[in-house]
Amino acid sequence: MAFQLKIDLRQLNTFLTIANTGSFSRASEKLFTAQPALSRQIRLMEEALNVEVFVRHGRGVILTPAGELLYEKALTIFQDLERTQASVSAIAGEVTGQVVLGILPTAAHTFSGGIIEEFRRNYPQVNLAVKSAMSGTLQQLVAQHRVDLAITYNDGKQKHLNYTPLIDERFYLIAPPKSEVAERQEISLSEVLELPLVMPEEKHGLRELMEREAIRQQQKLELAIEVNAWPLMTDLVRRGLGYTVLSYASVHEMVGRSEVVAIPIVTPELYRSLAIVTPKDLPPSLATLKLAETVRHQATQQIEQGIWKGRALLAINQQDDAAVRNNENPSR
Repeated sequence: MAFQLKIDLRQLNTFLTIANTGSFSRASEKLFTAQPALSRQIRLMEEALNVEVFVRHGRGVILTPAGELLYEKALTIFQDLERTQASVSAIAGEVTGQVVLGILPTAAHTFSGGIIEEFRRNYPQVNLAVKSAMSGTLQQLVAQHRVDLAITYNDGKQKHLNYTPLIDERFYLIAPPKSEVAERQEISLSEVLELPLVMPEEKHGLRELMEREAIRQQQKLELAIEVNAWPLMTDLVRRGLGYTVLSYASVHEMVGRSEVVAIPIVTPELYRSLAIVTPKDLPPSLATLKLAETVRHQATQQIEQGIWKGRALLAINQQDDAAVRNNENPSR
């Protein structure tokens, strides 16, 4: 059965590049193609589709409604092509393709470097990209197939995502080194709630956790400063402008430099589960499965080294392992 296509992959790639860069001139530089040639490709594509995909303005272009639909469909086409190429290459035992890792800002600085280094060493033919965002945003990106695998907090809210437990991460009071509590070996949650806290805004998961715990303790959060940027949160604590609550892994380098201290919270201890999140409606590629293995290995190492403190939940997911074996042995 033969199909007669009105547009081709080169035109779609040109279209995506222009859409991503916002202008024909920047796309021309990125594609190493003269701007008139790009304009001709888009004109021919618009004639074939009988719609305009861009609205031109003085500073570049924006997508029309038809262009927005084409953008989503074109992304899916190229993602499917990459997965097809990776699946075919897997028959020869090669791990290829592209994989996008999503990671939390509080874990990105410490954790992602080790993941990238190990993954690039073991699978040099895979193009690895990393996105950093808050937990809810990462889960949305996974659901939209814009991120293949994310390390997020396991709230289990989205039924169309797979959550594989990674670690129950323990929270600590992060305090200035010269504060009145800096020499404490532990501190109660009730005492923490009486301190001026540097916290993110209300929709943030950490803020929600602390608000819930305050209600259970029949107390209120004492907010000193509200800020969403994690590096700024810890910097404000370092400057003595308040306290915050984070995992030890988030600040272990600052603790090592004596810029802040991390004090275990007790009565009760506070934990939050981290998980590996993947979409349910899309089978993982071999590269994604190998990335999940790498994440688990790096988590195990950091727990053993005392960088990541908490309760390990690292039992290997049997379904993932079976999928890896089937990808590596497609004749089975």
